[in-house]
Amino acid sequence: MELTAAFDSHLRGPSFVMEPPSRLEFSNSSGGWLDCSASGSPQPSIDWLSVDGTSVGDVGGVRRVLRNGTLVLMPFPAAAYRQDIHSTIYRCVASNTVGRVISRDVQVRAEHRGKFCHPSFYFTKARGIFAP
Repeated sequence: MELTAAFDSHLRGPSFVMEPPSRLEFSNSSGGWLDCSASGSPQPSIDWLSVDGTSVGDVGGVRRVLRNGTLVLMPFPAAAYRQDIHSTIYRCVASNTVGRVISRDVQVRAEHRGKFCHPSFYFTKARGIFAP
């Protein structure tokens, strides 16, 4: 029993080393990123949640989740704007076998040349829709 108690004393739930900020505003031409890291024993894994609580992953050419816990929002043309990716709330989750911690909400907003993007922003010649 002593061996188990000694082993258990080395276990530690996750705690944030770097919690993401509450807001990220970025340009569609530069992209943006959110860093998140945590310590614990065993070492926690980092995941990102969307506003509805589901886990987010890579979306080709638009969003990447790096192994180090960084969420990358890549530069994108106006026609590739997606409200569910570029104007939403994300949360970072650090978890290990002992427990998990969830970051504050991070409000993400993409802007294009000083104007915030929203669904009416799309530009496609085929549809004849353009941004003001």
